[in-house]
Amino acid sequence: MTDTNRYTKVMERAAELADLESAASLVSWDQEAKMPKKGIAGRSHVTAALAGLYHEKFTDPGLGEDLERLTASGGLDEVEARQIAELKRLRDRAAKLPRKLVQTMAELHSRATAAWAEARAAKDFPSFAPLLEETFRLKREMANAIGHDGEPYDALLNEFEPGARTEDVVRILEAVRDFLIPVVRDIGESPVRPDPGITAGPFDETVQDAFGREVVAAMGFDLEAGRLDTSAHPFTSGIHEGDTRLTTRYKPDLSVGLFGTIHEAGHGLYEQNLPREARRTPIGVATSLGIHESQSRLWENMVGRNRNFWVHFFPRLQKAFPGRLGSVSLDDFHLAVNHVRPSLIRIEADEVTYNLHIVLRVELERDLIGGRLAVNDLPEAWNGKIRKYLGITPPSVDVGVLQDIHWASGLIGYFATYSLGNLYAAQLYAAAGRDIGNLEARIAKGELLPLRDWLVERVHRVGRRYDAEEIVQRATGKAPSTEDFEAYIRSKFGALYNLSPAAGR
Repeated sequence: MTDTNRYTKVMERAAELADLESAASLVSWDQEAKMPKKGIAGRSHVTAALAGLYHEKFTDPGLGEDLERLTASGGLDEVEARQIAELKRLRDRAAKLPRKLVQTMAELHSRATAAWAEARAAKDFPSFAPLLEETFRLKREMANAIGHDGEPYDALLNEFEPGARTEDVVRILEAVRDFLIPVVRDIGESPVRPDPGITAGPFDETVQDAFGREVVAAMGFDLEAGRLDTSAHPFTSGIHEGDTRLTTRYKPDLSVGLFGTIHEAGHGLYEQNLPREARRTPIGVATSLGIHESQSRLWENMVGRNRNFWVHFFPRLQKAFPGRLGSVSLDDFHLAVNHVRPSLIRIEADEVTYNLHIVLRVELERDLIGGRLAVNDLPEAWNGKIRKYLGITPPSVDVGVLQDIHWASGLIGYFATYSLGNLYAAQLYAAAGRDIGNLEARIAKGELLPLRDWLVERVHRVGRRYDAEEIVQRATGKAPSTEDFEAYIRSKFGALYNLSPAAGR
């Protein structure tokens, strides 16, 4: 068989695997957004069967042999070589996992997400604890099967941020933590006091939804190639080309649904603009969860909480809610949506305290995976860390340890990518401001597509041709760092809260 024929055969298998992933994503989306409550038992079998079939096809020895031959041949061009290298990396990882373990995890995650939703609603951690304990046990088994250099968390982190090392990520998180804690303190001591009643509501959910759709359309999200629905925990599913699904949730407080929708639309833009010619191939997907999160956080915070954004959109929001917002000034509204205060819920946290929520989760995950913390002791450990970092204590587990779906879904090693995304976002936004003429003035006119197009060209259409670090380097001209994030936080919140230039130092 020639290299050309072998390459074609391998890429046909890769496309088939991508189709199976699409099917699994659709099944998962349906479970969270549309499935009847009593469907969970049957759905867990479907989920396990798809996971088993995918694993069987992916770990087929014949595919492994073809990948080895193509890797050794040296006859591939740059793009072909990248395709084969990425598929081989993923297959080698998958081949280390027994099919039975993969199926067991898939079935467990399907049951655990449903049990999590019930436990959270009932504020009942003990009912969920056995499933969570089993999840961490299986994840430990998975990490050991994949292999690591003494830090099991590395194996799990690499599923979401390929190439990342725990020690490097922890060092970054600690630097961000140590920078933010005094900033939060200084903001808390500022005489500037936002009015939380401005966004507190109630705001009609139907009107919120209509306004959110107007905003995501202005961002360039194609609602004819996507959906916007509601779920218990907002998420985005890139099912396949032409089908990207967003979910959000609405509460009386306007900020929850509005910024949740903008956040998910940032993810959705990335999915909709991945390289069309590489769809259903190993490099036709997002390069990492950190880069993915950079897109959502950039749009949610650096655009959506930007005063210039509201120069254009606030009059429209006032028209939608004249009774609630008709007499509110733009500056008061802008301050309200940038209200910095310690809060219990991660996805509702302001962008200054947000990363402290991430730090505590990563620390707890590492302790759970490393066997230094028992699941039954998790609520107490959670409360202790949130008191340490934010000075508050959850009154119940639904707004504490049970607030996130991630652990129930088996997404252990995922949380760190949120903070990496914040750092990437600040660096990308700073570069876009340098490259796009009058970016802030354009945003003030409601012209969001120039920014969307800049991101499409430098991030979205790259797919997984390069890793996260190289994408940031190419887009911004420098390696990823905390520099732009710290400058952004100091500049924006220093102005909003009248802080001295030395604040937080």
